[in-house]
Amino acid sequence: MIKKLVVSVMLGCAMAPAAWAWDLWQDFKAVGIENSRVVDYSDSRAVTTSEGQSYGMFFALVDGDRASFEQLLAWTENNLSQGDITKNLPSWLWGRDAGSWVILDTNNAVDSDMWIAYCLLEAGRLWERPDYTDKGRKMLELLKTQVRDIANLGKVLLPGRVGFETDDTVKLNPSYYPLFILKRFALEDAYWNEVYDGSLRVILRSAPAGISPDWATFSKSGDLINVDNVDNTIGSYNSIRVYLWAGMMSPRDPSYRLLKNHFQPMVRLTEQLNMPPEKVNVNTLEVNQAAGDGFGACLLPYLGNSKTAEFVRTVLLNSPIEKDNYYRNVLALYGIGFDQGTFAFDVDGKVYFPKAQAQKTAPAAS
Repeated sequence: MIKKLVVSVMLGCAMAPAAWAWDLWQDFKAVGIENSRVVDYSDSRAVTTSEGQSYGMFFALVDGDRASFEQLLAWTENNLSQGDITKNLPSWLWGRDAGSWVILDTNNAVDSDMWIAYCLLEAGRLWERPDYTDKGRKMLELLKTQVRDIANLGKVLLPGRVGFETDDTVKLNPSYYPLFILKRFALEDAYWNEVYDGSLRVILRSAPAGISPDWATFSKSGDLINVDNVDNTIGSYNSIRVYLWAGMMSPRDPSYRLLKNHFQPMVRLTEQLNMPPEKVNVNTLEVNQAAGDGFGACLLPYLGNSKTAEFVRTVLLNSPIEKDNYYRNVLALYGIGFDQGTFAFDVDGKVYFPKAQAQKTAPAAS
């Protein structure tokens, strides 16, 4: 059984309350990290993705695990960024090929790049590490090269350097846009406010029926193109994160209520099945079957204290972190961590630690 979060608070810097010591992160490290890389053992090549590294860095940040954060960052720089993440965005896929450990795909994944830059900025702020802040700001400059200004849509980040734009279209991934990250970027550079606005439009316009697709294709004039393939008509393993990121936004952000209302069709499907659907047709709302509890973790911010929410929580908290279940594990850490108040995001996108703060301010027992 997954152990409950411990209630002792780790010592932190004077700038901010420390995060909680997080048993769930320790469980994840024990089975999911090898030699400073997050490993997806469900792939026979024992791959590491820039996504996995970025999520690991965030979980280490939440835990206050500075050693793991530094090790994950160093491995990413040395193996995915040619030794300097301020000059080279990470290649997204690394693993075993014909007996050698190599980069398997040199393209980047912009959502992972965003998470890494975010983690660097927040680690710099929370831990008083100007070197991290400097790296994060330089990554923001690299990320600007991935932005395209689409008429009637606005500034949006391409999913990667290669393969996502033609003369007439752009193919975008709505799950690549955690809006709170863009709010945090805007504290460093107001340029990112426009990217926030464009990203919000992508999220909303790609899901006219309230169900997000895994991928969405837009014309260069900003119109959603009806592409009849699995990527564009099915919401599944990519798009489940759209609900997670939107649900973790600060309720003080005006977009929070807008998105919560917009995605009520997915909430209703989840309540009907007791878990989110594994695959749902975004046009017909036809579903195949209920998904596992990792998907359920992504809808917890929308479910409140409903019977469905209690069922999802029960399943999550009684299911172990297993070595060959990378994606379920990371979704569970995000969903459980947010649901239990281990971390949250303020209106400016900064991470904070509600339980740690409550413990720090609680009156001593008499």
